[in-house]
Amino acid sequence: MSPGETVDAEIVINNPNISPYCFDDDNRRVIFAELPDGIDLSTVPFVYHTQYEEAIRLIAVPYETFNQIAQTLPPIEHLIIIYISGRSGSTLLSHIFNAVDNVVSFSEPDVITQFAYLRTDDNSRSTELSRLANSAMRVLFKSKQDKTCAIKVRSQALRAMDLFQQTFPAVKNLYSYRDIVGYASSFYRVLKQFGSPEYSSVSDTISYYDEQFDYDMTPYIENLIPGAEEVSLVQFLTLQWIICMEWYLAQANNGIPVLPVRYADLKTANENILAGIFEHCAIPVEQVANTLKVFEQDSQAGSPIARINPNEGNKLRLTDEQLQEMNRILQRHPVINTMDYIIPGTLEG
Repeated sequence: MSPGETVDAEIVINNPNISPYCFDDDNRRVIFAELPDGIDLSTVPFVYHTQYEEAIRLIAVPYETFNQIAQTLPPIEHLIIIYISGRSGSTLLSHIFNAVDNVVSFSEPDVITQFAYLRTDDNSRSTELSRLANSAMRVLFKSKQDKTCAIKVRSQALRAMDLFQQTFPAVKNLYSYRDIVGYASSFYRVLKQFGSPEYSSVSDTISYYDEQFDYDMTPYIENLIPGAEEVSLVQFLTLQWIICMEWYLAQANNGIPVLPVRYADLKTANENILAGIFEHCAIPVEQVANTLKVFEQDSQAGSPIARINPNEGNKLRLTDEQLQEMNRILQRHPVINTMDYIIPGTLEG
């Protein structure tokens, strides 16, 4: 991409092919991606990936102008946010919502997840970021404000849950999570598919997590894998799962209303589970029947992590030694210390 002409900022709300992609916080501007005709972001497994791969033009809008034009759009009256541990059926859940009449769901737009990185430790930007979050939601769902608007965020966004709750007090929150063995097995398959090494040095592991998540993994390695000089891929995934669960528990323990949903329950297409989710989200329960066909397809089809054979599940099985190492790490944690840990308040079928 190269610099181009200046355009009227209102193009980003008037052109249906233009959507917010990310924040360029250093220059205090929002970056929009223009996509070719015919791409419906509510149907793709990962919004950020489709925007990155398909963008034909990028448009930068200063924060102040962005907020001003966003206020010309109606507010989001009915919002659902799906928080995740990862590999937990949340993309499936997003597709389920899109199968419901009068609901539109977007899966993993980075412009929302990025708020986890924009925050400061002293919360000095809370007012500014709340305004930006309100604007981002209005523009993301432009022309769809009359519908129930659902959004699935990446796991990092758990750290911004209180900000979103402050901005959207009536939001319906879900937390989609998975047992540690299923989580690690699924991520292990994906990471090995992309050539991740079996072992990494402690320093490389800490640097990677800091770069990718802006979070210090050092205390977890020191306390849960004492004396480690290397971290195996399974050890890393165990720590990452614990961190995501801690992020969730910290927010829920502060009184934010959230309904936790387990992948093991969701994947069965249990109509009682779906009814519980719909009831929590103020969606008519009679709509459940319209969503069952979604379970027949690979929810991540068309993405780099789609199943090679959509008709088969993950055939990878962790070794007994790997499972024992995971269990040793968990037993050192004061709260999340069992392989079958279930979050309090989890939806039951």
